[in-house]
Amino acid sequence: MEDVGQSGARNRDFAQRFSRAALIRGLIDPRVPHPMVFDVGPHKGESVRFLRDLFPGAMIHSFEPLLASFTELSKLGDSRARAHNVALSDVDGSIEFFENAISHTNSMFRVNEKSRDSIFISERRRAGTSIPPGTFNEPLRVPSQRLQTFCEEHKIDHIDLLKIDVQGAERKVLDGAGPLLQRVDNVVLEIMFFDYYEHQGSFLEIESVLHPVGLRLFSISDISNNPMNGRTDWIEAIYRRGVP
Repeated sequence: MEDVGQSGARNRDFAQRFSRAALIRGLIDPRVPHPMVFDVGPHKGESVRFLRDLFPGAMIHSFEPLLASFTELSKLGDSRARAHNVALSDVDGSIEFFENAISHTNSMFRVNEKSRDSIFISERRRAGTSIPPGTFNEPLRVPSQRLQTFCEEHKIDHIDLLKIDVQGAERKVLDGAGPLLQRVDNVVLEIMFFDYYEHQGSFLEIESVLHPVGLRLFSISDISNNPMNGRTDWIEAIYRRGVP
């Protein structure tokens, strides 16, 4: 509450010392020369660039199922950044995927066209105008692989940092990790609370997988609040092994 305790001063001190980049950079001991980093949901490579700046010696595997985004992503490929044109999920084979006009919202889940939290959809509902065809939910099949299967095929037995941003389907990626999740040191992932997709995320669905394998919430590194209704739409959460 306002003027109670020291949280205000502590948060101001925190903001001076820790940026999002500093928090994530601190997850891996700088004495590790070539950390193994997985970027699940890199879109066109924005997060690959970010992670490569933080960890110049890292081996970064990135996974993008949509060909248009993958084409841009693959331009970043080199000996330490390998792009894979596949979705990581809980299925080996192929999955249904939904493409949207705004490409970074493509997802394994349909956009909820009755959403109360989407500003775009709410404005059209109030104005009595329809959503233009092709805006949301163009279905297609994409190749899919479980994280455990991928690592077995590539003889990877340890991941220093697993970043997941897959528009509400983070739990599917974690479910596909299987026993390998016990050999992941850090997870940075998005948790969506708003009703933009037909599936809504929660701490419960994420922690019910991470907590039993020893990964604990360490920090909330980013947050998106809804200016229309005051709700928290999504957060980026950091889970670490060894946190009390």
